[in-house]
Amino acid sequence: MIVPRLSAVAGPLVGLASPGPTFARGLTLLTPNGFARMSPPLVAAGLGVVVLGAWLVVRLFAARGRLRIGETWGCGRVVQTFRMEYTSTAFAEPLRRIFAALYRPSEDVSIDFHPDSRYFFQSISYRSAIVPWFERYLYAPVLARVQRCAERVLTLQSGSVHAYLAYLVVALLLLLGWLVATG
Repeated sequence: MIVPRLSAVAGPLVGLASPGPTFARGLTLLTPNGFARMSPPLVAAGLGVVVLGAWLVVRLFAARGRLRIGETWGCGRVVQTFRMEYTSTAFAEPLRRIFAALYRPSEDVSIDFHPDSRYFFQSISYRSAIVPWFERYLYAPVLARVQRCAERVLTLQSGSVHAYLAYLVVALLLLLGWLVATG
């Protein structure tokens, strides 16, 4: 019912043949001159079969095991404890070794032994630092200059509308003087 009416309205606008698409036997949509065919009810039925088939496959072959709850650091493994968890150091260490000449990391390990025996540790402390060369020698001077310029500009920005209007008049007078001098 809808396709022939839409065809009658849209056909002349887009240059379609006058008869437009028609239905054959109520199931197949035919384009003018029999160039193409399509069956919307069969396409819908096919999509329904595919969705139903996917649902059945998931229901039949999905894991039927119990939900296993484990510790966060275990990553699904039963024997792993929180002392075995990965930290960012495990991922960053290879990069630190590659760029050691550039960043020049410093490491300090201090061990306090037990007073009774040198074979027992009382505490171990580890300190690691990387000198921020880029921040210290590249970014910091640039930011300091920008800060100084911003402080100078701040004296011009007093917040007074009268001062801004005076700046505008002075700029217009300078521009007018430059145009008269060059013109």
